[in-house]
Amino acid sequence: MVATYASTKQFVGIAPEAAQGTPVAMTATQLLTTFTPSDKPTYLKDQSWHGSMGTDAFAHILGTGTADISLGGPVYGDTAGYWLRNILGDVAVTGTPTGSGATTLSTSAAAGATSITTAATIAAGTLVQIGTGATAEVVTTGAPSGSGPYTIPITSAGAGLAYAHASTQAVTPVQPGGPFTYAWSLLNSGGGQPPSHSITHYLGPTAGTGARQYPGFCLSQYNFTFNAESELLAWTGQGTSWPSAIASAAPTAAPTTVLPTASWRTRVGIGGPASGGTLVQTVTDGEVNLTRELQPVFTANGSRTPYVIHRGGLTVAGKLNFSAVSDESVLLYMLNNTQPPVQIVCDNGLAGNAQIIVQLDMQSAAFTQADPDTSKAAVGYQASFEANFNTTNAGGSGGMSPIKVSVTCAVPPGSF
Repeated sequence: MVATYASTKQFVGIAPEAAQGTPVAMTATQLLTTFTPSDKPTYLKDQSWHGSMGTDAFAHILGTGTADISLGGPVYGDTAGYWLRNILGDVAVTGTPTGSGATTLSTSAAAGATSITTAATIAAGTLVQIGTGATAEVVTTGAPSGSGPYTIPITSAGAGLAYAHASTQAVTPVQPGGPFTYAWSLLNSGGGQPPSHSITHYLGPTAGTGARQYPGFCLSQYNFTFNAESELLAWTGQGTSWPSAIASAAPTAAPTTVLPTASWRTRVGIGGPASGGTLVQTVTDGEVNLTRELQPVFTANGSRTPYVIHRGGLTVAGKLNFSAVSDESVLLYMLNNTQPPVQIVCDNGLAGNAQIIVQLDMQSAAFTQADPDTSKAAVGYQASFEANFNTTNAGGSGGMSPIKVSVTCAVPPGSF
């Protein structure tokens, strides 16, 4: 029988890399509706004179290479963090307190520290939140030592604090089952380079394992879209990686049981939160687009793959469509250059560790277009905006960010 492969059986996996371009086996399945990879080798033509009537190539010599990937699908709250970490990089993590065992730091702790000192002891294997706000993080503790203050090792994967913490900051045990809230902002510390990820694509024809890997993947775009009438909260993206290679082992799909969220559950706030007097009742659909500059850098090091895929600046822009409006507020945002905050919240309506919330906060949005829309029975407006860099949306790495994207889910810290 001729071997053939059904495209409906394909799947995509992802895993964070310790070193960009060094492939790692997938640790999570990404449920997508679009995945279009394209290897991009370059060829160097030998166009030297050979005594024949030719001016083009007498040989094609393999040059450098990358791969481009376009992808997307519904937003799944328990896997969106992989992509947000890739394009933004800075994250604060908060958990759900257990209600007992809270203590404080006895001394300050530096970023990278592998232990903390606390006023009260903490049992080994406890999940604790250290600090609050932009530098909050959740770690797992090891066996305590001392008689007070107590030395508490950190045993989380990739052990070491992400942020510095001052003495007396809260250390609070949190529920290991979640939910946790991840607040993603633009990374501004160090070289400003978020982690990269290995993408695994099982398709079937690849010899041995049926799958190819795309290491060193970096997003250049991540776009949220919603349509209250007819769509799920969804996303599209594109990015660049090292050239593909055959996966070292056959991957296994392990789809999440978390469901995507209907767009009608989305709320939009302009001038304040998406609740109370600043909740806008007339937005029908919209999008928020995160765009990141990428530069694959090739050096004379004996390898045709990139030395690094370097991230540059981030821009954030969006569109909101309004229907059945009773005033021209959105037009006045543009004409008066008001630049109000914009908040978009999509909540699946469940409770506890089943709750999924995706929240986009842009503290300052300049409306650059607000055109009347008379194509339907009710008058509306089609508006575009650009998010300004600000300190309110910045994370623990400091500086400024044009957006903060918060995701509440039950995925344990350290997964993304």
